[in-house]
Amino acid sequence: MGVLSDPRTQHRYQTCQDEDCERFPCRVYAEGYRAGYGAGHATGVAEGHAAGYSEGHADGYSEGAASAGR
Repeated sequence: MGVLSDPRTQHRYQTCQDEDCERFPCRVYAEGYRAGYGAGHATGVAEGHAAGYSEGHADGYSEGAASAGR
């Protein structure tokens, strides 16, 4: 695949909206994007849940359950 001289005819893989595009750059970009998003999402949820649960549990227990005599 050569470089196209007319920018109006270029197919940019970063902005391709066709989920079934068979062009190699589009497939590779989409695969990498999905993998990166999945890994980042999973890590973010795990870290956020760990931090938020610990803090929320401590705050909730000290205000609610402890005062209720549990």
